[in-house]
Amino acid sequence: MTDPIRNTGDTTATTDDLAARVDEQADATANRVGDAAKDAADRVEDLTAGASDATKDARDAAAETADAISAQAREAMAKAKEAADEGTAYVKAKYKENPGLVIAVGAAAVVGVAAVLRALFRR
Repeated sequence: MTDPIRNTGDTTATTDDLAARVDEQADATANRVGDAAKDAADRVEDLTAGASDATKDARDAAAETADAISAQAREAMAKAKEAADEGTAYVKAKYKENPGLVIAVGAAAVVGVAAVLRALFRR
């Protein structure tokens, strides 16, 4: 027969050994989980930084585009005003030379525009 006291000691030693192994495994698992969490946090931080950079780049590009469009619009308005001024100066010069001709051309233009508008609104 086996000695009950010895058997109890073996069980205690086995239990202590098992507890130590469980503690070691728990520590190892906790370390792996901690490392994985740190890696995930680093990846999220990298992605966030990348998204932030992309957002900044998009904002900068949009601002540059808006500035370019604004500059083109100002240039177009300046050219249109210049063309209108040149046209007005041309008509004034022609009116001084031959006022009847300018009045007749103006009247013909009004009649032509009226005819086009009537044709459009009849449909």
